[in-house]
This record gives sequence, structure tokens and C-alpha cells, in this order.
Amino acid sequence: LLTSGQLRFNYVNAEEAELMACREGLNSAIQLIYRLITLEAECLMICLPLKSKDENRSSLALQLKEVKLLSDELREVEFVHCNRNSNRVAHELANYACREMSSTVWLRCAPNFVAPLVELD
Repeated sequence: LLTSGQLRFNYVNAEEAELMACREGLNSAIQLIYRLITLEAECLMICLPLKSKDENRSSLALQLKEVKLLSDELREVEFVHCNRNSNRVAHELANYACREMSSTVWLRCAPNFVAPLVELD
């Protein structure tokens, strides 16, 4: 289990922020985890192109390609779309990063403040 809350600024839109969160998660997974990775994203407009084999020509094409290349370094990555109501852990981690004005990574356990939500999500 790898959990993180990252504080980042200057994204153009929610799609770019979600994509960069995917990139950071995969970078951490490459260094720390050697098994199947399930990466959940609530932004369908990011999840679909990450799952697709087709070339992307959107304004996020370079970032999408970078995330796909990172996923190739892992044994297996599954990109899963989940709606906002089913992604309360990510929402709470983002709120934590904003409140604390910091970025934190938890390895092998979820932080206490999201542990109950992990079971519900």
C-alpha cells in the first residue's frame, strides 16, 4: 500500500493536476513497489487516454505519453476510472496536503485519518 498527499501549484486545469498526480504515483511505485499497481483516477478524460493504445493529440499529449512510459517500467499497471463519490481517500489526502501545506508519502499503511475511508472506497 502506497499513499501520498502532494501539494502542487500552477496547474492549468483539473485534468493536468490529475495527470501529474498519476505521474507522481507511478514514480513512487517504480521505486517502492514491484507488484500489480492499480491507479485510480476520477477524471475520465485522463483515464481513457491512459488506457488507450491510440496516439493522443490533446494539449496533454506529452504528459500522457510520459505517464504511459512510466507505467511500462512496472510489471503491470491497471488504470481504473472511479467517480468522485468513490474516491474519498484521494479527496481527503488532497485536503490534508492543502491544510498542512506539505507533501507526505505513507508506505505499507494508510494514515489514520483515511484508514476508515480505505475500507469504504
